Amino acid sequence: MLNIMPSRHLTPGRIVAMALLVFAVQWLHAGQAGTKTTPATPIVIEDLGKGTFTLDAPWQFHPGDDPAWASPAFDSSNWERLTADQPWGKQGHTNLTGFAWYRCQIALNPVLGVPQRFSLLMPKIKDAYEIYWNGSLIGGNGKLPPHPVRYLSQPAQIFELGQVRQGVLAVRVWKAPLLSDDTGAAGGFWAPPLIGSPEAIANAKDAEEFQWLRSRQFLFGENLLCAVIALLSFLLWLRVPGRRILFWTAAFAFCPPANLLLRDAHLGWPYLLAMGASQPLVALQDVSLWFLLLWLLPLHGNRALCRLTRILAAIYMVNATLDGVLVALAWKPQWSRFAQISDVASTSLWVILEAFPLVLVSYALFQRKRFDSAGWLVASLAFLDEMMTVFSNIIRQGRQFTGWSIADNIDSILFSIAGNGISLSVIAGALLLVAIVYAVYNSIREDEHRRAALEREKTELISESRRMRHQAEHDSLTGLWNHHVIVTRLNQEINRSHREGTPLSVVLIDVDHFKKVNDSFGHLAGDLVLKEISAIFTRSLRPYDYVGRYGGEEFLLILPNCEIERALIRTEQLRQAVESAHIVYGETKLQVTASFGVASPLQSHREAETVIRAVDAALYRAKSCGRNCVVQAEFDTRFCEN
Repeated sequence: MLNIMPSRHLTPGRIVAMALLVFAVQWLHAGQAGTKTTPATPIVIEDLGKGTFTLDAPWQFHPGDDPAWASPAFDSSNWERLTADQPWGKQGHTNLTGFAWYRCQIALNPVLGVPQRFSLLMPKIKDAYEIYWNGSLIGGNGKLPPHPVRYLSQPAQIFELGQVRQGVLAVRVWKAPLLSDDTGAAGGFWAPPLIGSPEAIANAKDAEEFQWLRSRQFLFGENLLCAVIALLSFLLWLRVPGRRILFWTAAFAFCPPANLLLRDAHLGWPYLLAMGASQPLVALQDVSLWFLLLWLLPLHGNRALCRLTRILAAIYMVNATLDGVLVALAWKPQWSRFAQISDVASTSLWVILEAFPLVLVSYALFQRKRFDSAGWLVASLAFLDEMMTVFSNIIRQGRQFTGWSIADNIDSILFSIAGNGISLSVIAGALLLVAIVYAVYNSIREDEHRRAALEREKTELISESRRMRHQAEHDSLTGLWNHHVIVTRLNQEINRSHREGTPLSVVLIDVDHFKKVNDSFGHLAGDLVLKEISAIFTRSLRPYDYVGRYGGEEFLLILPNCEIERALIRTEQLRQAVESAHIVYGETKLQVTASFGVASPLQSHREAETVIRAVDAALYRAKSCGRNCVVQAEFDTRFCEN
């Protein structure tokens, strides 16, 4: 029996459906073929001996983080390709932060007979990273989250690969969150790594460091000069604390080298420490410039303006310190958004305060202050430098959104000197420093001239005061104490003698027949006699004895700590000295004598007048005794010699 199978008719609808199905399959196959990434070709390094090789071929790159990506067995063939000669922000990943990976397959064919040990020289990678070779961690720089640490201004790092032939080099990179003035173009490699023998890598690092130092000779020289100026100004300020301009000069010159050591000296400070300390230093330099302008323009006599400057300086320093704290908070995920918003507010206040020197210069010009050449130079350069700084900082804010590069153009290199790039901001800063130093030197020099003039005037006044006091207290002819002073001194010595219980003797002296000398030889001869006798008395005194011209040809002698017996002996010596004195007036030899009255006050004699009356009476008796003798008062004892 024939079994006849039913036939299927090909209707037009089925034909169309089959055609669409075939087209769809072909389209999907073609799409998959178009998007399939060619497997990564390893970098083959032939005949690698004692030299180095630059790993500048495209690296496989992928944002995100997965520890499995370090394994050489992981298939990263569908990752995109980026070069290592510039950050990922300049290769289509602007504003990318957080984790990202680089991978590169390497095949080494070293020269025969050369030890097959190799090292890796990793240039700057922003911000922190770990390096894996065939899945094994061989080193890193900084620390990755959850407790990130990055280092500022470091040289290239060397990592040992050991004896290798081929494998996968993977770099795990972490980029910190962006701040308000970040461009968003940074992240990852800044230059391609080098691979080679340990000796070659060490030489390459030394050469790179030498080139780095050579390109910063001008910068280091400028900052060394700043350090010297800061030290000298500070030492001078310690010597003369009243010159505040020296203190602010020291502070202004100290900040640039301090910032250099923190941020651009390859010392490898932790970023949080370096930036946290750098922000207040930048603010201190600006504040120092404010006070320098107050002194140099000059505006320090305006109390209201000085008070405003002090208030703004305090606000500026607090804001700078808080800005450094915000840098630390920006790295914590829970605080990142708050820190970024606060950073915008802090930076806005910072920019406003940075414009304060423009206010000071404009106010000085408005007040028509008289500037010398140094003042005009400082005012002009400060205005120019601050204009560039404020404008540049305003443009920098939000660059990751605007993409403006004007601020970078301001800092771009105009020309080079021995490999040292010189920009407009560098020129303006150096000229401002030189102008301030010159102006401060000029100000100090003028202050020294004024101080010297005041010192001369002070010395003249003191000298004139001493001269007038000497004239008021001394006899103009003999140079001895005058009547008022010697009597006042007698009262003081009597009181001291009674208070301390010490002996005191007083002598009143009169030149015999003095009127005859004046009448016979003239008043000039009499003056000469008084001078010579005064000189005899002065030479015979102890350091604590006193002698004065009591009046006319009379002299009063005060002998502290001298008993009456000793006083009589000393008085007799004076009498003999006067008698034997040779006084020559022209061609005439004059010989004179003197009479002496001596007294030693008792406890009951507490008044100078009483003592003077006693010695005057003794002197009268000496005159009555024939003159040229010594007579003791009170006890009515005569000691007379003709």
